[in-house]
Amino acid sequence: MKPSLLAAIAVPLLLHASLSSAQDADDWEFDQNPAEGRMVAAVRYEGGAALVVQCRAGALTAVLAGLGQVDERLVLSAARADGRSDMQVWAPSGGPGILRSEIPARDVRFMRGGGIYSLTGSDRAGARVRADFDLPTQSANLDRVLSGCGWDTTDDRDQLTRAGIDVSLADPAAQRPSRLSAASRRGAPRDRGPSPTDTPVVAPAETQISCVVRERRLSDCRPDHARLADTRASDRIVEALEGRTIFAPDPSAHEGQVYYAGGARTVTVVDYITVGR
Repeated sequence: MKPSLLAAIAVPLLLHASLSSAQDADDWEFDQNPAEGRMVAAVRYEGGAALVVQCRAGALTAVLAGLGQVDERLVLSAARADGRSDMQVWAPSGGPGILRSEIPARDVRFMRGGGIYSLTGSDRAGARVRADFDLPTQSANLDRVLSGCGWDTTDDRDQLTRAGIDVSLADPAAQRPSRLSAASRRGAPRDRGPSPTDTPVVAPAETQISCVVRERRLSDCRPDHARLADTRASDRIVEALEGRTIFAPDPSAHEGQVYYAGGARTVTVVDYITVGR
């Protein structure tokens, strides 16, 4: 896909950000509104695909459009032309085909540098998902948004493999009921959890904690954003995570990987993206 300067893009909470400013170099488009505490970097493509990174009131979000009418959480293999690779998780975000990164700072840093950015995977039905984005050669505007939200443009833990979504801190054996509850015996309907169309729960980026898996336990846990590190809650959260046992089909396979944890809230990140000439 080749970038095309298109007319307009809509970003969180019905906030319309025009990204029509001329670019002097092959860089991400950029727009800011200091009065609203907002900065946006974006790349848009023919056919409606787009990558949008926003810092609004100190909160970082990364949004992807262009994978079709996706309405479910996707675990995708990401690759760059320079040989970098990663695993990324994108969740639905309030509009048809609009997905939000669950670990935005890491994923945004992965987008730095020009060349092809490829995402591949499958949905729950087994249908193949693939998208190739030709990114601008320069990333200065992308870095402006990262830095504006208090994130570093590099992080040593980006070099560690990310622990997969099969890793949990809850012991599955402890959650299996040994017998039917009284309600089940009476035939009461069971709570089967949220449906695939429910609004996803995504952790705010600034609450993110990362830990390294060593000998099947979390170690070296730390807040990844200075805002959380400066709060009284930070030490308590880190203490609660440090030393926790991980559970996975093969826990030893995750040795040395980085595990991301964070508080959760329901958010709608992007209402829609409109493109036109």
